[in-house]
Amino acid sequence: MGGKRYRVATVAGIPFYVGTSWLIIAGLYVYLQYLRLRGSAVQPSDAEAIALALLGAVLFFGGVVIHEVAHAVAARLQDIPVAAITMVFWGGATEAKASSKGPGAEFLVAFVGPASTLALAGIFWVLGENLDGLIGAIVRDLARLNLFFAGLNAIPGFPLDGGRMLLATAWGVSGSRRTGLRVVGWVGLALGAACGAFAVIAFSNQNDWWFILGYLAFLMISTGRSMEQRIALRDQLAQGTAADVMRPPPPAIPATMPLVDALDRYLRDADGAVFPVVDGGRVIGTISMASARKVGARDPMRPARDGMTSLAETPVVAPDEKLDDALEWIAGRQGLVLDDGRLVGAISGRDVERWYQRRFEGRFDDGPNVAPPTGDNAVAVPPRPDV
Repeated sequence: MGGKRYRVATVAGIPFYVGTSWLIIAGLYVYLQYLRLRGSAVQPSDAEAIALALLGAVLFFGGVVIHEVAHAVAARLQDIPVAAITMVFWGGATEAKASSKGPGAEFLVAFVGPASTLALAGIFWVLGENLDGLIGAIVRDLARLNLFFAGLNAIPGFPLDGGRMLLATAWGVSGSRRTGLRVVGWVGLALGAACGAFAVIAFSNQNDWWFILGYLAFLMISTGRSMEQRIALRDQLAQGTAADVMRPPPPAIPATMPLVDALDRYLRDADGAVFPVVDGGRVIGTISMASARKVGARDPMRPARDGMTSLAETPVVAPDEKLDDALEWIAGRQGLVLDDGRLVGAISGRDVERWYQRRFEGRFDDGPNVAPPTGDNAVAVPPRPDV
């Protein structure tokens, strides 16, 4: 449901993206609000209805942004890497390596999302009770909407925050994340069936929430049904480490090298590739043709460090990191393997797939040192269990 995503900002080193599905839903929300306002008893003018619809959309989707930022802040406070925030469909996704700090950290990162939405519901209700007219009605509607989504998002099944909270709880009680995944799969199946039943009832009663309930039912049931296969795959991947699958690292570009030289020597003939930027033997970021061009077009003599993206935006794993955790973190992107800050290799989902084929399927393809394909030629990797 995400579609293509577009980077719109970087806040505190965290890139912020919006997906095409989010743009479509935002536009639909504004249009439906406009129709509702024009059909109300007050009958505002076209200009007033458009302005109020836009205000409602800004407040609603601003609340969704706050929800995702809460995840990121909770992660950062626990020194957990956050790679990006992406707005998709009616919600979002915060890419944080929460499981690296144990079940307590994973629970807290998940919990603050619904908690922030619930807090917004209270704030909107207080404001709405003190505002008159259409603005007051819109704000009160937002209070009810946020209350609904806070409760919905707390349902203990993937891909909702409640599913991650249940995973962390079961993990903490049993001492096994594997057991936690299995519990979430079982609960997700049951609750997905319940959501499906409520969706049918809502549809028969001509309630507009039938679509969202039906969509969640589909997600929870499909994820729950595949959980055993995903757990089995994770067990197999856990038999290898990043060091087993990594490729030789790409050439490192000194942080002080002028961008014009970096473009000529490395980037121009490798459009789409990402190169590490090093300073004093340690990787401090990455650079690509796109990131270098933004700065180099204005001043090609600027150093490479001015055209790089922060290391936080690149998946980084340790050589001894198990492949099940490494694959969950890189999530289809190009990653680096660092050993105490030293660059020792590169890794992608395609590298993991080649290792899996050799280890468990007896297949051999183009060898471990061939760079992975990109774009339409890239091979899909097994998905995370919670998305």
